[in-house]
Amino acid sequence: MLFSTTEPAFAVNRNGQIMAWNPAAEETFGFTQVEALGQRCWNLFSGRDIFGNRYCCNGCPVHDAAFNHEPVRSFQINFETAAHERERFTVTTLMVFTDSNSEYCVHLCRPERDEIKHTSEQPERVKLNDSLTTRELEILSLLHKGMTVSAIAAKLNVCTSTIRNHNQHIFSKLNVHSRFEAVALGRKLSLI
Repeated sequence: MLFSTTEPAFAVNRNGQIMAWNPAAEETFGFTQVEALGQRCWNLFSGRDIFGNRYCCNGCPVHDAAFNHEPVRSFQINFETAAHERERFTVTTLMVFTDSNSEYCVHLCRPERDEIKHTSEQPERVKLNDSLTTRELEILSLLHKGMTVSAIAAKLNVCTSTIRNHNQHIFSKLNVHSRFEAVALGRKLSLI
């Protein structure tokens, strides 16, 4: 499956070991398939979000959410290549299940070549489309505490689709693509 896309893609198992590495990943990241396979993804390249928070690590929140079968929205991350340069990618994550009951977390990485490449540079000043409502601030605070959508829904006595709608509104207003970016920006703007 990974070989059918021209975008860099790799798959990791539950232990974070790279189990598949396509030719586009080889070309883009500069690591050969032989160098990549069997490595833990965080040992190969250290991914950091646009705020400098480390994601490619033991206990990666994206990895944990995916293997807990929680939806993971596309997100932006800076990966270090074999040339020790940081490049920004938009990453889409999906889970693949095989006939042998194995499961893999696949990352499809779309290069953002026109974006800022170094995390040491400051992100653009964020302009909120609208201010967050009291309920959205409450939900952002619960996301910050690490609660899942279903746990937040239970706590607030609403259905999960209501929480997902609030999350989409929060993401839109903060101009982010994931709960991780929303929490990071919420902290930066002293919203939580």
